[in-house]
Amino acid sequence: MCEMPLTLEQKIFAAQNHDLVYKFLQERHLSVNDYYDIVIFGYLRAVRRYLEEGKLHHYRFATIAWNCMKIDLINHSKAQSRQKYNTETISLQNEFGDEDFSSEKIIATSNDLMSQLETELLLHDLAKRVSQQQMDIVRMRSSGYNLQDIANHHNTSIKRIRRLLEEVRSVLMEICYG
Repeated sequence: MCEMPLTLEQKIFAAQNHDLVYKFLQERHLSVNDYYDIVIFGYLRAVRRYLEEGKLHHYRFATIAWNCMKIDLINHSKAQSRQKYNTETISLQNEFGDEDFSSEKIIATSNDLMSQLETELLLHDLAKRVSQQQMDIVRMRSSGYNLQDIANHHNTSIKRIRRLLEEVRSVLMEICYG
């Protein structure tokens, strides 16, 4: 019903009584620039209802319009007081407080816990795509073992260890840059 355009009769009636919108805003000390777009829909709803619902003719049109505009103003106030409209906004270009915590420093600061988590997640994804032997080689290498020690532990050649690590590296590149 609200999406249908006003009939010619409704348009004429709305134009004749339009000063009610300004009186409503003025009486409530509300800026026309800030609140006109909020209350005008209530006003137009009142025009439509007043002309379509004969039972409303027992009342003055101003009463109906005033109530509809008041309802839209209340709904707007409720919506503005909801938490999503009142969250604190922080600009990424500004400094935070008196301390030297610019957003660039905060965002770029490495967090050991996050780095550890990222590494664990990466190893988890890697483990899904490489053999158990390759994962063991990766763990040994990341623990500081050299290629000779790893080859001795796996009873194989350094050349094979290098080849297995190169396969792991290829899979890792796919995961990271895929």
